[in-house]
Amino acid sequence: MRQKKEYDFVVTLKHPDYKIYNIITVLMCLITVAASIFGLLHSEFFSLTWVNVFLTACIVINLFLAFINSNKKQNISTFKWALYASAFLWLLYPLHLPFIAVFYIIAALLERQIKFPQEIGFSEDGITFNTFPFKNYLWDEVRNAMLKDNMLTLDFVSNKILQKETESDVDKTTETEFNAYCNAHLPDDGSLLIE
Repeated sequence: MRQKKEYDFVVTLKHPDYKIYNIITVLMCLITVAASIFGLLHSEFFSLTWVNVFLTACIVINLFLAFINSNKKQNISTFKWALYASAFLWLLYPLHLPFIAVFYIIAALLERQIKFPQEIGFSEDGITFNTFPFKNYLWDEVRNAMLKDNMLTLDFVSNKILQKETESDVDKTTETEFNAYCNAHLPDDGSLLIE
């Protein structure tokens, strides 16, 4: 969790498939590379051309490395450096379209947030989700919380149910401790809690 708060339990959720985000990002980078090469070939070369060539090479190398690492199951490919390099290319001549550069910078910042590991922290005060902005729930807002067979289930008083798979296998001892911890903090409304 990014907050400087102590949590008794932190559950890391299984990350979703980022395939669509990756495809869009790669297409954005390829458009920039194509525009940069086209711009360099159809303009007068000047003293800063090496910067454009260097940034284009950085994008291509980053995409190549991401493609090589995409076969590794634990690896989450990020393209933030390729997006930043693309943004700088859109700022420089011959492209020089600052509004597109701003779009690429926003995309790089959003990619970091989208691919940040999803974690839920459990403390004496309640439950905190590490989304942007942080979501905090008091224990009074939760009807039931349990971890069973690597599946976290949160049942809220508002009839909202969240059920997510954990990133890694949770041993039975930790599962039992977690469920006991949650049962001790949940409001006692006479409902049956399943372990």
